[in-house]
Amino acid sequence: MNPPSSSSTGPWASSVRDMKRVAILAAASEVFGEEGLQGATMRQIAQRAGCTTGAIYPLFASKELIYAELLATSLADLHAHVSAAASGAGAGLPHERAAKAFLDHYLARPYEVNLGLYAFNGLKKLGVGKEHDRALNKALIDTLVLLSPHERRSRTSPPDAEAMATFAQLIGTLVLHQAGRLQVSKFSPKQLIEHSLTTRRRAAGPQET
Repeated sequence: MNPPSSSSTGPWASSVRDMKRVAILAAASEVFGEEGLQGATMRQIAQRAGCTTGAIYPLFASKELIYAELLATSLADLHAHVSAAASGAGAGLPHERAAKAFLDHYLARPYEVNLGLYAFNGLKKLGVGKEHDRALNKALIDTLVLLSPHERRSRTSPPDAEAMATFAQLIGTLVLHQAGRLQVSKFSPKQLIEHSLTTRRRAAGPQET
């Protein structure tokens, strides 16, 4: 039996390439989780993936592009989860369900909190290229607008103050939870967000119900 073709364009080569990408991304997610974007190196990622840096560069020209792909996937998963909660059935108003889904998504994926903070910082100090930065920012904005109790004026409208206030509290709660700082109280992250949403709903009055 002849061995599989070594052609770089055949189905075998494509399958091997896909497996390499998966292994590199998995290794990079661990390295970035430990070192952050600034501290991580291609050599560390290669060592964790069990390959050489020379095997990575044909697939990813830089660590920033690896990070961008991981973050894009994370934000797409976040948006799908939050959007489904906001548009689905359940207790509470759509933006309240969106906020709870946002929190649940990251509580189940603690590593992605740190990954997401890169996007949440605005992608200004640590850019991954203008084209990627724009796409990642758009992905984030598409999720943040779901946290607002008001209808979006247009597809290009930025998140309003209510959405950003909820977002800020969600991120603050997640960071404190990750750091173990909520142990000083008897409240869980979900209890804190539920309290905040209930307080805002009561303050808004009948016009929001």
